[in-house]
Amino acid sequence: MIFRFRSLIVPVCLFGCLFVVFGCKKRPGSEDVGIIPDNLATAALQIHAQYIKAVNSGEQERSDEISKKYWTDEIKRLNPVKVYVHGTNIVVVQKETANKQKGLYLILMISSYAPRNGEDGFTFTDLGNSVYKFERIIEN
Repeated sequence: MIFRFRSLIVPVCLFGCLFVVFGCKKRPGSEDVGIIPDNLATAALQIHAQYIKAVNSGEQERSDEISKKYWTDEIKRLNPVKVYVHGTNIVVVQKETANKQKGLYLILMISSYAPRNGEDGFTFTDLGNSVYKFERIIEN
């Protein structure tokens, strides 16, 4: 009985190490933004469509900031401080101080704008699937 137990120790320990190394890995760049669903680009397009429809019908006044009532569940799960439009794209602010914002920048499939570091105070890190992690310096 002892012999069987000892022969299992090494494989069990190796399996445990492999699980820790590969199973608990975070997605690159996701440390500050929480879980990043694969369908955020679709969620951003839904928000944009609902918001534009409300503006065009007169139900909502045009504003850069998008009201919480238009946020999808995928966006709500990111715990945003606010969501706003930048050009045609959607900005999900997750942390904000007086002069700095951090969060996710979502490129809509209808957008022709490709984010560039330095424009409007943004610095981007591409996470894939039309999702960028961003930091933005707000100049007053």
